[in-house]
Amino acid sequence: METASLLFHLLPAFVLTGYGTYAVLEVFFPSLRDADFNRWEVDDNSGSYVEIMGWRKMLKPPRVIAQGYLSERSACLFSFTVGTLMIAIGLLLIRHLAGIPQSFPDWFNGQR
Repeated sequence: METASLLFHLLPAFVLTGYGTYAVLEVFFPSLRDADFNRWEVDDNSGSYVEIMGWRKMLKPPRVIAQGYLSERSACLFSFTVGTLMIAIGLLLIRHLAGIPQSFPDWFNGQR
């Protein structure tokens, strides 16, 4: 039972590490990218939607304030930076919660 509890607590760290790995791999393998990989959009966050089995049904579309396209280099740099940050946070969480690897210091417990 302790193993199941530990894996449940580690689930957010695994998700962060996995998504970060995917974001970094998107930079090196262009075939993983979406068609709108470099598109950005800012909305007023007033829209709502329901997603059922991968299909998104818009109840009220959000009002778009600004949108555009980044250059390919900027989009790759942003994806790489966010992915690396997510991997680092995920690995720190794994070290803090699971205690492995023991050779790596746990900065959150105060024991170095």
